[in-house]
Formats: sequence, C-alpha cells, structure tokens
Amino acid sequence: MAFIENRTRTSIIIPGPQDLLRTIGKWTVRRQKRNEVAQMLNFEDWVLKDMGITKGDVREALAFKGNPSLHLRALAARSRFWARQN
Repeated sequence: MAFIENRTRTSIIIPGPQDLLRTIGKWTVRRQKRNEVAQMLNFEDWVLKDMGITKGDVREALAFKGNPSLHLRALAARSRFWARQN
C-alpha cells in the first residue's frame, strides 16, 4: 500500500480597510443595542409589563451572548403566547 501525502496550500488573508470599517460598524451597533437594552433596567415595572417583559427578562437578554434585543423580543413573544393560553 502506497502512502499518498495530501498537501494543501495555506493562504493568509489580510483584511482591508473596508473590512476593518465594517467590523467597527458592526461592533458599534452591537454595543448600542446592548446599551439600549441595559437602559430598560431603569424602566418602571409597569412599563416593562406593558411591553410584555420583566426585569428578569432584560437581565436574561443581557446575559445572552448574541444580540440582546432579538433575545428580548423572543422572550416577549413567548410571554405573550403563554398569556393568551391562560
């Protein structure tokens, strides 16, 4: 049995200035959304209840690794679903 060595070329990808700007833009938007969700902790309970969420939901969304505003939206939808079931 012959041994065949499989070699692949490794390419080094150097990001350009547009990639850097795009990354900074995405980071800025993510940071802004996280700050907006964090501001919701200062809201009164009745305001959050009108939105269909609680302060615990806001804390859970902030602990979420991804986009906290999308996670909070999912939590609010879940809350509305279960409210309709009762």
